[in-house]
Amino acid sequence: MGVLMKRLESFLNSGAYIFIIFLITFVSWSFYQETPPSVFNLYNMIGLFLLILINTVLLGLFRNTLYTIPTILSFLFIINQSDISFDSVSALGFPLIAFAVFLIGPVIHFIRFKPKMKRGYFFLGIVLIAVSYLVPLVYTPFEIAAIPVSLIATLYLGVYVFFSSTLKGNLNYLFKMMLFANLLLTAEVLFYLYQGYLLNPDLDFYHRIFEGWGRNLGWANINDMCFYIALTFPSYLYFIFKKPKTYLIWFLMILPVIAVLLSKSRGGMIGFIISLLGIFIFFILKGNKKHLIHGFIFLLFTAAIFYIGRNALYVWWEFLLDSLGNNLNEFSSNRLYIYEQGFLIFKQYPLFGGGWLSIHSFSFDGRIFMFHSTFVQALAAMGLFGLVALFVHYFQIGKFMLVNLNLEKSLFLIGYLASQIHGLIDNVQYAVPYSILMILFLSIYETSEKKTNFVMINHRYHLLDENII
Repeated sequence: MGVLMKRLESFLNSGAYIFIIFLITFVSWSFYQETPPSVFNLYNMIGLFLLILINTVLLGLFRNTLYTIPTILSFLFIINQSDISFDSVSALGFPLIAFAVFLIGPVIHFIRFKPKMKRGYFFLGIVLIAVSYLVPLVYTPFEIAAIPVSLIATLYLGVYVFFSSTLKGNLNYLFKMMLFANLLLTAEVLFYLYQGYLLNPDLDFYHRIFEGWGRNLGWANINDMCFYIALTFPSYLYFIFKKPKTYLIWFLMILPVIAVLLSKSRGGMIGFIISLLGIFIFFILKGNKKHLIHGFIFLLFTAAIFYIGRNALYVWWEFLLDSLGNNLNEFSSNRLYIYEQGFLIFKQYPLFGGGWLSIHSFSFDGRIFMFHSTFVQALAAMGLFGLVALFVHYFQIGKFMLVNLNLEKSLFLIGYLASQIHGLIDNVQYAVPYSILMILFLSIYETSEKKTNFVMINHRYHLLDENII
């Protein structure tokens, strides 16, 4: 039994395990048509419950909850129902049943291993954010749909306390997950583009590849996909610094660049360019001679690819010019109007905000959950208290990452800052997948015994242990 468990744990530590989990996620997500009587797809639901089963078994077998993180990440990226709303989440049975079944795993883990819960490094900021979600329930008009939405940050707090108390972090494992997550997200965007290509046979090739699906991607829209890609994109550089001669990683890095470009997401492009420039500058400043030589070869190869496909770049430029609109509000997809309404709500409820359903207090033609800006969202929904809670959270992250700064922390900060800058004009910080991602990533950083796999020599990074895989 002991030998079998060791073999299983060795497999769980491998990239193959993470790849299989994310492959299940992608295949399940790719089924999107409704299967009555459920508005969710049957195969999508089967995939989710399969991942819940794997998660439950791992929680029952291992004290270290690190191996469950790939399944938790998969839960965030698997739903492919395009009309999810506050009402559907609070009313439909499938999400509630799935969550109830999911809770069996932590209960089994508590019963078997009896872990001691503790306050982690980031506890204060997360608990303040959880309180800021709840306070408006006290004085705003009662709506049943407001309860699950306002309780979601309490769930974040529970997830953080559980994993920061039960994890034995591993930064190499974290970057494996980030890399495979980036490939998963890129594959979903490419699937979105491929569906659009099939739906528009009358267009020429270069316009067809830009058309897209004509629907959102279920758990996210195309803008969201791009900032998650920007967040995880620096993970490629981690493995390039480990093994610069492994050109597969270099070539894979081209895929998210192409996916974001073809997505036509202007906001997504902003965040991704910041992430791309960040890792380029970091690579030039901190890469050693081996890294720079192979990087130069790759740069020439990439330039050749984009030169060959330059007609696609011309079409992208046409789309950008066409999207400028007649005024700034039109160019921003009505964001200025949304921000104006958000500030009006903040003036009405300056201390603790108008609550999460205040977004429905004004007319808007389209699907809208949030105020499309981190700071406007904080002020409108949670008031000054919510903004202070957010700044405390930022301060804790900044302090933790900047003290004893190393390669792993630097790469995290590049992706994090890129996504947060995107968040100035979009729904990032308070999006459910993003919040849970941050909690899981921070928990792994916090609990990792080995803080880095690299050493700085003459201001350049070199791998400490060539046997790290």
